[in-house]
Amino acid sequence: MAQYRRGLRLIRTKPEESRYDFTLYLRHFFRHPSMGGGLSKRDFTTVEYMMRRADKMLQDIFANPSARRVRLGAGVLDEMHKLGLAHRRRTSSS
Repeated sequence: MAQYRRGLRLIRTKPEESRYDFTLYLRHFFRHPSMGGGLSKRDFTTVEYMMRRADKMLQDIFANPSARRVRLGAGVLDEMHKLGLAHRRRTSSS
């Protein structure tokens, strides 16, 4: 959970127009079944591997100031819509 929160905080440093894409990428990485979402808590080896992989991804993509845009393929977006992971957050009009 700490890595996911760290990723959400790092998204705030990205340009406004690309934050949604970064959010989808983060959701896909942490929640999609093909990327390790739904792992058993007792599968220690895989969990440790995914934690190292998430650290590297956060460092290379999210913490890198030159990374301004990220995109997922259309097939991945369709899968995320089916899983309910690709939806826009509602914003309140002030």
